[in-house]
Amino acid sequence: MQRRQITALFVSVFPLSAVPAVQAQQTNSNVQQVEVQAKTQPADHKTDSAGKAVYTRQELLQFGDLNVSEALRRLPGITVSGTEIRLRGLGSGYTQILLNGEPVAPGFSIDSLSPELIEKIEILRSGSAEYSAQGIAGTINIVLRKQTAQKGLSLRASLQSAPRWHLPQAGLEWTTGSGAWQGGLNAVVKQTRNEIRLRITEQQATLQGKPLAERWFDEQDFFRTNTISLAPRLNWKGDNGNQVQTQHLIEYSENHMHGGNHETTLLGEHSSYPDTAFRSQASVRNWQSDIQASQRLDENTRLEGKLLLRYNRRDSDYFFDGDAPVPQTSLRREVLSYALDKTLSTSGKYKRKAGEAHSLVLGWDGAMIQRAEQRLQLDQTPPVAGQSMLDENYHADIRRLALFAQDEWDISDRLLTYLGLRWEGLQTDVSGNALPAVRNRSSVFSPVSQWLWKVSEDKQDQLRLAISRTYKAPSTRDLVPRRYTVNNANSPANADFQGNPALLPELAWGLDLGWEKTLAKYSYLNLSGYLRRIDNVTTFQLFRFGDEWVSMPANQGKAHVRGIEIDTRLSLERWSTALRGAQLKLNLNRNWSEVDSVPGPNNRLVRQTPLSLNAGMDFVLSDTMRAGWNLQFQRNGKIRPSEKLDTYIGTSKVLDAYWNWKIDKQTQLKLFAGNLLHPHVVTGEGYHDAYLLYRQSEERTYRNFRLQWEQQF
Repeated sequence: MQRRQITALFVSVFPLSAVPAVQAQQTNSNVQQVEVQAKTQPADHKTDSAGKAVYTRQELLQFGDLNVSEALRRLPGITVSGTEIRLRGLGSGYTQILLNGEPVAPGFSIDSLSPELIEKIEILRSGSAEYSAQGIAGTINIVLRKQTAQKGLSLRASLQSAPRWHLPQAGLEWTTGSGAWQGGLNAVVKQTRNEIRLRITEQQATLQGKPLAERWFDEQDFFRTNTISLAPRLNWKGDNGNQVQTQHLIEYSENHMHGGNHETTLLGEHSSYPDTAFRSQASVRNWQSDIQASQRLDENTRLEGKLLLRYNRRDSDYFFDGDAPVPQTSLRREVLSYALDKTLSTSGKYKRKAGEAHSLVLGWDGAMIQRAEQRLQLDQTPPVAGQSMLDENYHADIRRLALFAQDEWDISDRLLTYLGLRWEGLQTDVSGNALPAVRNRSSVFSPVSQWLWKVSEDKQDQLRLAISRTYKAPSTRDLVPRRYTVNNANSPANADFQGNPALLPELAWGLDLGWEKTLAKYSYLNLSGYLRRIDNVTTFQLFRFGDEWVSMPANQGKAHVRGIEIDTRLSLERWSTALRGAQLKLNLNRNWSEVDSVPGPNNRLVRQTPLSLNAGMDFVLSDTMRAGWNLQFQRNGKIRPSEKLDTYIGTSKVLDAYWNWKIDKQTQLKLFAGNLLHPHVVTGEGYHDAYLLYRQSEERTYRNFRLQWEQQF
């Protein structure tokens, strides 16, 4: 393919950027997830003025995790709550998650990905003009594997053991090509299972402390997921650095769940259905394809473009049985639902090196996104001849356009800066058979300024400073005024949820400051701190609708967030030859926040993790054997999300270990041990107004072991 053919590709891709621009006013504003185009070249965090940290495939696969969230929680600054991935202890949309530079689809579970499909992880703790500004806490970009230097076939097979089951997984990586062409395929087939055992305690009392009611719910739930993932790719490299890359991700998964609970009433009345059971099954189909082209126009100028298509659909059937003593009636509920997301996005960059000091980039990205949901609910109440049906559907159309400019300026050999400006505009139209049509428009200007000063002559000490404007968009679920009901035991601590079409985006100014010191080979010490001031912060309002309690998001004033982070890695062999290749890793995060509209104490942002610690060691036992361990500690505590509601999340401790044996150049054997401390997880919610109500949940966790074999041909 010659230069003429590359130019033709750009001509065909670029016109797709004609996404309608949106106005600068906010009218019942909705900002939906923003599609972005991210850089995929590894960044040297010691010299990169934009401050991007890159973690390699080898570090991600070290412990042999089955799920991406399990692998990410060992990286510096990342915490995981359930499957929610967080930076600065903040989830719920404050941390932006990208896949190959594009936000993941709302219905896509990041844990459906296998870690073997990933090439690297990029973390940006501050804003960036080239990335979306929708990351108040930061951005995590998951980059899929694109090409390898070694051609041939590699096979993997593993078996994970837990108390009640064994989980198989198999995968392959195949790479071929000659000359300018290279192709490959990554494939993974896996099964995951989980069992949740809960003891839920609910207590109600007067304001003076006199007990009014107490009951227990013993709940046991089982989950099983079968997944197959295919990631084919094809790359072409021509003369002068011109190249074309195409990559695809095809996934299919089936989820099966069943369980139930039994209620024991110690004082007062029982709930509507003291004995319940449920079962559900769901299938998820996910397909994503992108093509990227890069053409060098001259020695200092390059043009890049990308086109992406994505399709994600989830179909599910849910059955609930609630039994009550005579003469009360029981409930048989069946829910059939589907969610469909379709995305077409396109982006491009014009890059020019202006002399020795400036690297200029002008770019854009736009997207057309369609999301549709339908939910058909049928309720029967035997033995009474009663039946009701609820048929709800809605459709959302999102149009987005972003324009950006940036300059990486080497002011001197020791002072570098990154200056950027990004404008993002969105228009969202939501309609449905059970809700009024809603149109939301919004736009945000996001300036970014980052500075890197190499303090010492040997450039072993450097300071970073970043100031940026970011925002958090409300999700479609938070915007649609549709009721998501609980099946049983509705209360202030277990309320229904309803979206709010008047919800506005949260806007934030941020300041990041860091000091980095290189201590020796493979050793460093990084200290950093951050501040965020957030306007239009989202809190959750609790109210009664008839006999039911409902929680609804609403914008309520400002919030202030701050924190510090210590991250270090030390090579231990300098102190003892017996510790050849040994490394100590330590990461500590302390976070604070206050929401002005909620009275203290503990008026933090929703479910923020205030303290997290990651500590680990890697050992070289011999030329063919390595081993290591990692401990993650999270202290959560009490949070007050609203004036009359308090929540509690207990301390979490997860200890993992691994052992790798490289039998020969083609064969490896790996052993992993996970969750060795298997602690109980305690959460709770309390309500205080005309009476006191407290609901606590205690969950058991389990150890697991995994053996993996890898063979290259």
